[in-house]
Amino acid sequence: MRRLVALSVLVCAPTFACDAPGPGFERLESERFVLWMATQPAPVEVGAEFSVDAVLCPKTTAKAAKFDAIRFDAWMPAHRHGMNARPSLKPLGADHWRAEGFRFHMPGRWQFTVDVDTAGGRERLTHDLVLE
Repeated sequence: MRRLVALSVLVCAPTFACDAPGPGFERLESERFVLWMATQPAPVEVGAEFSVDAVLCPKTTAKAAKFDAIRFDAWMPAHRHGMNARPSLKPLGADHWRAEGFRFHMPGRWQFTVDVDTAGGRERLTHDLVLE
């Protein structure tokens, strides 16, 4: 069963210039957004709990870049299943969140998905991580 963590937010303008917020952050990009994400701790180990720090930045201040909700999830595409854990999401400041309680219970290719809901539809950003 796939589980989603959601938080409703409204962004009027980017709060930083879309540069990496720190070391270890990976850049994900969609048509209207840039998302920086990093796992804590890194690297992720099989069976160990971890969190994801994320910063979302609209590429423009236009109305189309505003969003209503953001959701974090992870699953194994080859196995067609998600995690056994249910992460929680908490805001850390403007456009910055921490999703806690991730646990990848088996080795293989996992895929993070971040859905950003806007008035114009949903944009999905993904990032793959292989655990051995």
